[in-house]
Amino acid sequence: MTVTVDPAAERTRARRALIGSGLLLALAVGAANALNAVFQFALARILERGEYSLLAALFAVVLIGAVPPLAFQATTARKVASSLAEGRETEAGTYLRATLRSVLLWTGVLLVLTAVLVPVGAAAGLDEPLAIAATAATVAIALVIPVAWGGLQGAHRFRDLAGATLLFAGSRLAAGLVIGAAGGGVGAVMLGVAGATALTAALSLLPLRGLLVRTAGAAPSRLRLATLPNAGAAAGLTTLTVLATSDLLVAKLAFPSGRAGDYAAASVGARVMLLIPIAVTTVLFPRVATLRDRRRERSHLLAGLLAVGVTAAIATVLLWTLATPLIELTFGAKYDDAASWLGPLSLAMALYALATVYLYHFLSLGQSRFALVLLALLALQLVLFGALHASPRELIGVQIGVAAATLVAAEAWHLARHR
Repeated sequence: MTVTVDPAAERTRARRALIGSGLLLALAVGAANALNAVFQFALARILERGEYSLLAALFAVVLIGAVPPLAFQATTARKVASSLAEGRETEAGTYLRATLRSVLLWTGVLLVLTAVLVPVGAAAGLDEPLAIAATAATVAIALVIPVAWGGLQGAHRFRDLAGATLLFAGSRLAAGLVIGAAGGGVGAVMLGVAGATALTAALSLLPLRGLLVRTAGAAPSRLRLATLPNAGAAAGLTTLTVLATSDLLVAKLAFPSGRAGDYAAASVGARVMLLIPIAVTTVLFPRVATLRDRRRERSHLLAGLLAVGVTAAIATVLLWTLATPLIELTFGAKYDDAASWLGPLSLAMALYALATVYLYHFLSLGQSRFALVLLALLALQLVLFGALHASPRELIGVQIGVAAATLVAAEAWHLARHR
């Protein structure tokens, strides 16, 4: 007996599944965002402004350091999704095991280097050796998370991915609050963050154990992480993150301690915008990677841009109009000067959020050369920061201008590729 599948009904079912997965991840990302915000707000109140400025700068380093491994998430999600869609489960599991083996090797190497070099630096007069060591360890351990999350993403296990997202934010919050309330300094807090990262990495692999166990007997494959697609994806993701966060590091270097702390508060508050595209790109990425249809690829891109654009616009209006009460409620009255910078920074981050949708769309199609465009924009941004860094307004002006240029360049690249 032949069962006839209605293509229109199948497309409707797939669309509903995408929307449902997107809503689930959006809720998880929103909750994780709230937990991350509470972490920042609580530590800003517990620590002195100068200490909080250091913590914010170290978190920026962790954020930037965690971005290159997102290339592994992109390639793992694409490979697992494509293999499973074509019924090649063994191939998907073997690829996942090989990638995990490679990143665990690099994690071990980086942890050994940290254990050796940081004490040497401390003996030579390095400031905050514990904070630097914990930050380096966090970056090393975090290499595993994108591979695990890429496997969950490619296998369409979005519920497990949502849980892992909440676990990551919740464990960091718990560690930070306990250590901070006990009187621990920045170094101790960062050590707690490293522990939370290790916990998340281990538990994120549990939902994939079936796929990994079933392919345990397969012939091991030699996998090179340093491939051109991985390098291009890592360069693009890292460069976009640096574009969005470099002003925080410039403020730390250019401004007095108190003003740098105020700017960090505004910057951290505005960066909630960068979490908006996560749910959209996570759901659309494996779907777009298997479409093989330019018209449908474009429609998925526009749907993602619309969802992120509407959400970001609403959030920007709220952050701009309610800046003063929000800053006082979250960071405290000692950061009042940050209120005037929160709205404009939110606009810049909203533009970067839209650019993020474009970048993940390009990576889902294997178009990693857009990284060259982002590198050119980063060079321009550094030149502008070199000339304009005397006040927060100058830094914000550079960010808005470069973010707008990034968005225009992304659309131009997409149109050129599709022609």
